[in-house]
Amino acid sequence: MSKSDEDMLDDLFSLGKAQSPVPSEALLARIQNDARTARIKPATPRGSVWTGFFDMIGGWTAVGGLAMAGVTGVWFGIAPPASVTTLAADLIGTTVTVDLLDDSSTYFSEVSIDG
Repeated sequence: MSKSDEDMLDDLFSLGKAQSPVPSEALLARIQNDARTARIKPATPRGSVWTGFFDMIGGWTAVGGLAMAGVTGVWFGIAPPASVTTLAADLIGTTVTVDLLDDSSTYFSEVSIDG
């Protein structure tokens, strides 16, 4: 009569429990040496918040790329190329134009109004 899979697994686990793993002396010496050197290392000085932020996102090269992407996004928002306008019209079905500074705007008039 053969044993079931569960009985064979129980036998295997009981063999594993009977043997307790013991680390070698060389491993224990390396662990102690690593702990000693980690304790002796001086703490790194804390920089400013901006230094940490720039290091987190990838340094000044990443900041330059993000700035360029932001400027490009603003430019496309103000004066989009014809291909973007055509693509938006094809997707939406109609062209929508919003004129933020029309001719009747008094913001840039030559007459200064002082109170």
